[in-house]
Amino acid sequence: MNAFLPQRITREIELIIDADPQQVFPLLCPVREYEWIEPWRCRVLYSDSGVAENNCIFETDFPQNGGRETWIVSHYEKDHGIEFVRFTADEKITKLNIHLSGTPAGGTRLLWQKIYTGLSPEGNQVITAMSEDFEPEAERIASMLNHYLKTGTMLPLADL
Repeated sequence: MNAFLPQRITREIELIIDADPQQVFPLLCPVREYEWIEPWRCRVLYSDSGVAENNCIFETDFPQNGGRETWIVSHYEKDHGIEFVRFTADEKITKLNIHLSGTPAGGTRLLWQKIYTGLSPEGNQVITAMSEDFEPEAERIASMLNHYLKTGTMLPLADL
């Protein structure tokens, strides 16, 4: 019998973006993120359309986030929500749920939720550290997205 107990941590935050959901949603795509997230990099492994869609698969490799991860779009509802399952071999699984709704002022309320699950003792340690950085990371993403939607240019990391 295995004595390992996977740890699960859930974090969520509500972010306000200064554009309507129809402008925000297309940017929540691994291909379009090159336009507004520094230093975004990915390799699309499967997509019928070439952009985000249900069952799209892509990889990222960010050492500060645990290295190579495979991402699958597990839910895609145009202008309303997108969900990603991302995993590393033998370490962790992260489910990212992003739900969009309009605000009375014409903006977008993003409910951004991450569910982290450790797959090993090392994975449990990694997800604890990652979940502690959740809110600052989400706020940086919101700043980048708001800047891009306002100016059409990428916000340099140095300006965050």
